[in-house]
Amino acid sequence: MSATTRNQVFTAVQTVGALLPADMLVRISEGKDVPGSKPADYGLPTSRSVRDEAERSWEYLKPLWRDLRKRLPGHEETGQPAADPTGLAGSDWLTPLWRELGFGPLTPVGPAGITADSDAEKSFPVSHRWRHALIHQAPWNANLDKRPNGAGTVPPQSMLQECLNRVDAHLWAVLTNGRQVRLLRDSSALATASYVEFDLEAIFDGELFSEFVLLYRTLHVSRFEIAEDAAPSACWLEKWRTEAIASGTRALDQLRKGVQEAITALGTGFLRHPANAALREDVQPKALQAALLRLVYRLLFIFVAEDREALLSPKADHQARDRYAAYFSSARLRAHARKRRGTAHGDLYEALGIVLAALGDEAGRPELALPGLGGLFNDTDADAPLRDLKLSNEALLTAVRHLSQVRDGSRWRAVDYRHLDAEELGSVYESLLELEPKHSASERTFTLVEVAGNTRKTTGSYYTPSSLIECLLDSTLDPVIADAVKRGEEAATAAGAAADPADSIVNELLSLTVCDPACGSGHFLVAAARRIAKQVAAVRERNPEPTLDAVRHALHEVVARCIYGVDLNPMAVELAKVSLWLEALEPGKPLGFLDAHVKHGNGLIGATPKLLADGVPNDAFKPIEGDDKKTAADLQKRNRIQRGGQDELLFDTAGPLDNSRYAAELARITAAPADSLAQVRDQESAYRAYMESADYLQDLHAADAWCAAFVWPKQPDAPEAPTDQVFRALRGRDQASVPDTTHTETLRLRDTYGFFHWHLEFPEVFSVPESGAGIQPETGWVGGFDAVVGNPPWERVKLQEQEFFAQRDPEIANATNAAARKRLIAQLKEDQDGQVLYGEFEASKRRAEGESHFLRLSGRFPLTGRGDINTYAVFAETDRILTGPRGRTGIIVPTGIATDATTQFFFKSLLTKGQLAALYDFENEEKIFPGVHNQMRFCLLMLRGAGSLNEPTQMVFKVRQADQIAERRYQLAADDILRMNPNTGTCPVFSTRRDAEITLGIYRRMPVLIDESRKDGNPWGMSFMAMFHMSNDSHLFRPDAQHGETFESLLKDGWSLESNVLVREDERLLPLHEAKMLHHFDHRFSTYEGATEKQLNKGTLPRFTLEEHQDAAAAPMPRYWVPKQDLPTGEFDRNGLEIKLAGVDSRLAAKGWNRGWLLGWRDICRASDERTMIVSAFPRTAAPDGTLLMLPGRGPVAGLLAGLSSFALDFAARQKVGGTHLKFFTAYQLPIPMPAQLAVHDTFISPRVLELVYTASDMQPLASDLGDTGAPFRWDPDRRAAIRSELDAFFFHLYGVTRADTSYVLDTFNVTRDNDIKAYGTYRTKELILAEYDRMATAGVSMENPLIDGENYTSTLTPPPGHGPRHPAA
Repeated sequence: MSATTRNQVFTAVQTVGALLPADMLVRISEGKDVPGSKPADYGLPTSRSVRDEAERSWEYLKPLWRDLRKRLPGHEETGQPAADPTGLAGSDWLTPLWRELGFGPLTPVGPAGITADSDAEKSFPVSHRWRHALIHQAPWNANLDKRPNGAGTVPPQSMLQECLNRVDAHLWAVLTNGRQVRLLRDSSALATASYVEFDLEAIFDGELFSEFVLLYRTLHVSRFEIAEDAAPSACWLEKWRTEAIASGTRALDQLRKGVQEAITALGTGFLRHPANAALREDVQPKALQAALLRLVYRLLFIFVAEDREALLSPKADHQARDRYAAYFSSARLRAHARKRRGTAHGDLYEALGIVLAALGDEAGRPELALPGLGGLFNDTDADAPLRDLKLSNEALLTAVRHLSQVRDGSRWRAVDYRHLDAEELGSVYESLLELEPKHSASERTFTLVEVAGNTRKTTGSYYTPSSLIECLLDSTLDPVIADAVKRGEEAATAAGAAADPADSIVNELLSLTVCDPACGSGHFLVAAARRIAKQVAAVRERNPEPTLDAVRHALHEVVARCIYGVDLNPMAVELAKVSLWLEALEPGKPLGFLDAHVKHGNGLIGATPKLLADGVPNDAFKPIEGDDKKTAADLQKRNRIQRGGQDELLFDTAGPLDNSRYAAELARITAAPADSLAQVRDQESAYRAYMESADYLQDLHAADAWCAAFVWPKQPDAPEAPTDQVFRALRGRDQASVPDTTHTETLRLRDTYGFFHWHLEFPEVFSVPESGAGIQPETGWVGGFDAVVGNPPWERVKLQEQEFFAQRDPEIANATNAAARKRLIAQLKEDQDGQVLYGEFEASKRRAEGESHFLRLSGRFPLTGRGDINTYAVFAETDRILTGPRGRTGIIVPTGIATDATTQFFFKSLLTKGQLAALYDFENEEKIFPGVHNQMRFCLLMLRGAGSLNEPTQMVFKVRQADQIAERRYQLAADDILRMNPNTGTCPVFSTRRDAEITLGIYRRMPVLIDESRKDGNPWGMSFMAMFHMSNDSHLFRPDAQHGETFESLLKDGWSLESNVLVREDERLLPLHEAKMLHHFDHRFSTYEGATEKQLNKGTLPRFTLEEHQDAAAAPMPRYWVPKQDLPTGEFDRNGLEIKLAGVDSRLAAKGWNRGWLLGWRDICRASDERTMIVSAFPRTAAPDGTLLMLPGRGPVAGLLAGLSSFALDFAARQKVGGTHLKFFTAYQLPIPMPAQLAVHDTFISPRVLELVYTASDMQPLASDLGDTGAPFRWDPDRRAAIRSELDAFFFHLYGVTRADTSYVLDTFNVTRDNDIKAYGTYRTKELILAEYDRMATAGVSMENPLIDGENYTSTLTPPPGHGPRHPAA
């Protein structure tokens, strides 16, 4: 008996694929801590327990079973079940069984079977069903996993599983041959089978009543029942599965803590053991942490392999297996850990050491049934801190106890290592990156502590849930697999009509290449490997749901041949290999050779053949943090001369370097036999020789030198820099002509920045032919990966000071503001104790600036290497160029990749080249990524390697879970996106297809405000500006709080308040009109006067009251004032002219603006706010950068203001705002009629706008420009509502929005609706607008047919708009 079998919870029940994990089955069996377990839930009276009812059925069924066994005896020698030609098992056994479980008579499906949803010609021969549940009865002697009639037929398990996967109406099913019964569920996302099996023979022959109780509780009809109109997912089984997933998540959280505690226990145990004095004398916490992590992952690997019965050699005899189980197994170790505290003896660690050494030895330990595995068990430099150390049983058992059980609520739960996969490893990986090692020499302790600004944060690592990965692979990898199958079929057809396509298809599938350039622990890679392996196994077995053994064998091949990964974190690379080894574990086989495919490096910082051929650019030597500007300028000059061919030495003009020899050598290494550890070691040795070959090292060194030029220390005493001439010497393999110091510095920078050159690291994927035939002009290589997938880091490249100092110096990190923080940092330089920390900070800052410098100026990132660079954007551009012409890209990135100005060039390029395949936008409100803010939007971005302008893009926005995508997805053509955003090509954010159709209709009828692609694209003569920046211009703001100035002290200094302007003789301080003080047709929306501290902290202000609005002289008070005139500085320029700080007038004059009013909108907004595009006219005052200005040079300004304020335009604006800002680039692309188009309607629009905006004396300049000479209009809320409804209805007509769509659009403004209902008991705004819409429709209004008051249209207002009551004349 194996160690695994002894550790099983049940004898006759097994769970495969974690459909319902073993611990969940225990809870179901006990009827505790699980919903739906009460007698009433089973349709029983409360006086009778479920167990009592199960016992009644048990006693009834036992004699039926005994009778059936007599009538259908097994073969005397083989034990094989007898044939059942008369169907006794069905009539005399299964029918009573279903009746006892509450099903009653089952409904036969009939010869037509169950038809697949997507293929009417495909049907499944299921025998029975009960409502939505399928129940398939196979013959008594059928093997559920074997083909019933040989080749061309499908095993019952595979048939029923495929049926569930391809038919939405059926979620759960039961499969039985009368001897075993299995519970199945739709598992289309899984590569291998997933079910719970009850062995009826073992249960009834072995009198296992307790396990029959579990069968009864699990398969009772009440578990499948649902309400009449409910979906199948409403049944108890589905609720149990959901609870199991939630419980697994809770257990996973505990496992993270367990691994942390285990590493702490091991580290402290090693430090405290008396025999480990050498360790205590020289503790390197980081190195010790890495070694401990490797030890823990070896333990986890053994736990998993044992529990999957895949650790021991299949050729080993029973004595060796029993010897291992009794004395060396991890099952024994885990059992000890649960029961014993342990002593100071060290025999358990010594025994573990024997196992670990055997697994790393080519010979293994045959006497213990242990094969040589290699891989994770190879002894490396990383293991050196633990080499030859001792560990007490107490410390080891403490660590194992933390790893083997977790606390789930009130009960201890054994970790289900049989089903541990990359998801668990990925989660543990993320948690480990949150921890930093801490060592106490005095207490001899080693701990892992959580700190702010930790590794997880600084590496941007966010663990990705499986649901997102599977959804992404549906659109990324599945098409690639389908194309490979098609190519294989075509190759077989070309080879001859009789050719079997299976081998050709498998060859194509095993030739696929999948890469994650920031692979983390390998979650994406494992999921991709599963999909390819399942297809390989399916082709080989001619079975769409292949057997576990076939998939396992295919996985071993796929991982070795198809999977590639890169990561900057060496710990992540190690864990990615562990994940892949675990997934591909095949009994008796060594761990595969992965070093050539899973690598450590920075996938962003490296050269391409094209960049190398072009030489070192002059911009490489621009100065960065810590550089001497004169030295940098000299290097740029020298490089410019060398590039111009003016240097005295020969100028090398060689083309791209042919890497075909490297590709061939790598192919030979990776294709070599790897059935034994000795063969894998041969691969490792050959790979080391390849990597250390002279030609390869020289080519690698030349590429490193090219990258090093960008981050070279530009100081007078620095080594000679790799200017273009030096680089070309290295490229020509003339290393002798280059100083040794240059070689040394290049290698140092390579290690610092992790240079990674894709065509040299993976030459078999990125070919550089000597002929140059077929190369891609952007990169200089041919080929690429068939699929590039992943969730790259989402972090700014710029060093974040708070994060850096969080653990190093909390005082600096917690400084009150940036200026105070910089002062404290500067003080470190003068403090002897702080100089080391200051040096670390300067080095980190230089590294961050060096990376940014390379990303901006190297030429690798022409589309995303700009602005405040975020790693996700440059990774997206990298992933695109890494994808081959026939490949696909699928990544998870912030939605800003499609909506932000900084990434507009990248996204527009995707559109114009037809490469955007799908974009699925998510809100993080349900915390799919717990470590990311709930308002952060992210998306699944799927690209085609070769563009196709004819293929539409699959889109969905604002979903919260992956299962919402299918019902909300819609298609959008690239031309449609470019029509709505012609300048940037950024993506609109549509919640529904209807939103898209309405918005697209508007843009088909209306031009954008500014079309940069047209010479006449600015018909309004519009200029834009942000007048004052709240941070950069704060020194101009009064009162100057930093110097103790207050409003009262200003008054004491001779300033007086006139309206809301401060006056002192000829000087004027104008109010700073912040955006929150403005709203539609209301420049007096709110005021700082009377604002409470609570309101200020929340960013809100008191609203202007009705009484204040009705006072034409009342003006809102600002927080700050800004000079109207320029301010002298006391400094003079080289011409002797005094330097002045520009005031309001100068800034507006620079824009050619001389009017007495301004037009601006709120930058801060969201699509879910009451309104999004909040624009307002206001007096000529000061405006901060939160109040963005548009200054029209021509055209009817009333029509412009009314259009910008309309619901129709606001609806379109909402589709463009993906975050919390409405910047200039969005405003440029809002749909606004041409001035000439609106001029036709000016007699209708202007009077209405005039009455709405001219309610205060300070708006007289705008009234004058509109041709009015009277006093301000009185503020009348009812008249204003009616006038605004007329304008909104008018613009709905002008924009061509139908009545039904107008009603729909207004319903999307939820906050407006809720506020109306709260105030009026009804959605008054909508009712008013629709009433006016109908009246205007009767009048026949259109763009060409204006409304004329008193002729074809009469306002309901008396007097009509523009003639309302006014204030008395001044």
